Amino acid sequence: MAKPLLLLAALTLFCCIVTMDASPRVGCHCIGYSRIVVRKAMVQKVEIFPISGNCRRAEVIITRKNGSKVCVKPEQKWIPELLNEVNKEKEDFKPTTNSTTNPN
Repeated sequence: MAKPLLLLAALTLFCCIVTMDASPRVGCHCIGYSRIVVRKAMVQKVEIFPISGNCRRAEVIITRKNGSKVCVKPEQKWIPELLNEVNKEKEDFKPTTNSTTNPN
């Protein structure tokens, strides 16, 4: 009798955990913060979330080129420099367009 109840409790807990993961997240995006400096060469994307009604702190999430995400505190000394480098690279990137002229 104890094994079926234990199995039922485990399945219920599993379903609750899966449901929590599938629901939209309300609140802060970051649970913890990394102190490791992320080099610009490793950065794919930088997301900045300002203070809002859902989260009382500003958050910076860096997505690396390998797909992993890192939360960092915006007040770290290296963050403004990284953001400047990413913005400069974005400004320097100009897509080329092929203009074809009709010989007629």
